[in-house]
Amino acid sequence: MPVIMAVNGVMEGYRPNFGSAGGQSSRKKRPPGGSESDHEQPEVVDSVLLAVQHAYQQPPQPPPQKKPAVLARDIMHAPVSLLSPEAQLTDAWTLMQTKGFRHIPIVSAEGRLVGIVSDRDLLRFSRELGEGTAPPQRIGQIMQTNVLTATLTTEITEIARVMLDERVHALPIIDDAHRPIGILTSSDLLRSLVNRAPLEIWT
Repeated sequence: MPVIMAVNGVMEGYRPNFGSAGGQSSRKKRPPGGSESDHEQPEVVDSVLLAVQHAYQQPPQPPPQKKPAVLARDIMHAPVSLLSPEAQLTDAWTLMQTKGFRHIPIVSAEGRLVGIVSDRDLLRFSRELGEGTAPPQRIGQIMQTNVLTATLTTEITEIARVMLDERVHALPIIDDAHRPIGILTSSDLLRSLVNRAPLEIWT
């Protein structure tokens, strides 16, 4: 908003008087005995005004370039370990313990995603699994069949939003044939946030 000055009741645009080419102000000096502000050196005030004028006369700077979004393919784990619905509970437990996984996609004989199993699904069998006395159940009997997925080009902002809304911690990344080619977890999102500038991720 421009500075407005009232002159005899008429509002008009305020234009600072920057004085002569020599930098001297054309404003009259205050007589001795005025307020503290009246004793400011005209040269100092004029220098500030000239600097302000110079700044406003500079050509506007172009807006910063928007950085490309980070996609699922940029931070996902690949290749991903898979199991079939016919695998034993001990197979999933061993894979999680040795590889540090918490989620394992389950695929059909054709390699298409049919479910996912998490460490929480195995939690109620943890004692038996630890003792090697797990019941002879198949992964297909306990796996989750309603699986949220993403593609290679899904932006991680969208993946993060889905994870928050649906309270899930992993999304398999699938190809056009619905075959898992990677997996992206909430830990991957946090790691990406640490390793990349926040503005690079979210803009």
